[in-house]
Amino acid sequence: MTVGLVLGALIGLGLVSAIWGLFPPREPLQARLAELEQTVTESRGAGSRKEQVGRAAAQSFGRLGLRGDRIERNLRVAGQTLEQLSIAKLGMLMLGAGLPVVVWIATWFSGIWISPVPVVAVSIAVGALFFFVPDLLLRQKAQKRHRDLRHQLSVFLDLVHLHLAGGAGMERALADSAAQGTAWGFVEIERALKQAQLSDRPPWAMLQHLARDLGSSDLEELAAWLLLAGTSGSRVRTSLRTMAHGLRERALHEAETEAQQATERMSLPVVLMFTGFLGLIGYPAFAAIIGS
Repeated sequence: MTVGLVLGALIGLGLVSAIWGLFPPREPLQARLAELEQTVTESRGAGSRKEQVGRAAAQSFGRLGLRGDRIERNLRVAGQTLEQLSIAKLGMLMLGAGLPVVVWIATWFSGIWISPVPVVAVSIAVGALFFFVPDLLLRQKAQKRHRDLRHQLSVFLDLVHLHLAGGAGMERALADSAAQGTAWGFVEIERALKQAQLSDRPPWAMLQHLARDLGSSDLEELAAWLLLAGTSGSRVRTSLRTMAHGLRERALHEAETEAQQATERMSLPVVLMFTGFLGLIGYPAFAAIIGS
């Protein structure tokens, strides 16, 4: 009976995999366009074995519909590639699926027999759970990078304010301020400004494009402010100071919120420790009452 169930599950899994391979879900248009932008060397599968495995895993996951705009933005912000994320997801999938099997083999050698049917079910469930762990870690890293970008933008605006006070023009002040920092936000802004200069486009257009790529509302607000300052001639230095102050206030509010959340999370272990302490103290009296 057990062998039949296991064989039936394996056959069903094989049929589902074969149908999925013959009729894969349609890949997003953005993913296909990104593949066209790759070099000829990458398209021919050149590189190390790890890169080839990562590229194959990324293509497989893309066919399964596991690529989206949010993942692309998080990868862009975190400074990772889709191949690295795919290798991490594949490794976590194998780890999660293999842990129950290892435990089952260990119990079998110790003389304890467990039916393989729940082991297969637990292996699939744990593998699916571990599969999304790299996505969670990537999201946390992207959120941290966004918070860092907010601090860097406030410093960048202060530098622009100083350069404007010294008599520099808007484009010159932006370029000189971006060149002063070595953090990743300064590097991205400097690269966008250089692209705007080479393509003879206004700086706010490239900054708005960068804001869409990174998914940063603060950078998009900066691009909108530059557009307003360049077209309507608004008061530049006052607006700069106001925007930098607003970014710092927002970052301070987020830091206070995170501190309050950390305090609330710390209260749960304290309550559990106090409950265990009460149980430890009251157990002798409870055992004496039960034994009498």
